[in-house]
Amino acid sequence: MSASTGIPHCEGTEVTTVTDPESNLEEAAIPMTDKFVCTLTIKVMNHGHREVTLHQVTVPVSGPGAGSSFQVTHIGDVAVLGNDEVDAVSEISSSLEPGAEELLDLRVAFRESGCTSEGASQWVAPTIEVNDLLASHDLTIADLPRFLGTAASSCDT
Repeated sequence: MSASTGIPHCEGTEVTTVTDPESNLEEAAIPMTDKFVCTLTIKVMNHGHREVTLHQVTVPVSGPGAGSSFQVTHIGDVAVLGNDEVDAVSEISSSLEPGAEELLDLRVAFRESGCTSEGASQWVAPTIEVNDLLASHDLTIADLPRFLGTAASSCDT
């Protein structure tokens, strides 16, 4: 199993790059400008020999109750529910045959009530619960772009 994202499609902001402080590699970054909306397409591939089922998707610190300047509003075609949840969580049910792939869109938007200091970058690693006949585990999506604080996202005075 593998899961990866490509370059996000954004309105209201332009994707840029930042240098990862640990690896010193350039990574995609989404500047959190006022009213931006981005779609991040996650491609999940089943490289195994058994059918698997995709279940719960969890995106840390991006739910309705989080404090950052971005929030996940939809996972797939389903709106993220919950009032005070810090993580964005959505139930999906999709079966993948061996060799098959599934595309899953995350819609990310500006959160006016959130705070992310200008120049700060934030990274999250979503997970997808994967089940087969023998086990259940979380598949981590490790290449989501960073979210970059701007003057619009800052609550610094």
